[in-house]
Amino acid sequence: MDCATAEVETAQRSVLRVDGELASVRSRQVGPAASLVAELDDGSGVIQLVWLGRQRITGIEPGRVLTAEGVPTVHRGRKTIFNPRYQLG
Repeated sequence: MDCATAEVETAQRSVLRVDGELASVRSRQVGPAASLVAELDDGSGVIQLVWLGRQRITGIEPGRVLTAEGVPTVHRGRKTIFNPRYQLG
């Protein structure tokens, strides 16, 4: 399934599975809270993956192929899955 905006809006409240390549990965620290933010490109668009409370996850790095699953939402205008389940390809 691609990550077109209409499909994310339709899929909200249900699990979305997206296969793609990690375009970028960065750690973010806001006060005491850490998060790892990655952009997954499936060829039709980009969806943001956010792992709360994590600064690093082994294997999550730019260029890696993975499958992510989770409930999509729109956060700050971006298609996002928080704390997705994932499988590295």
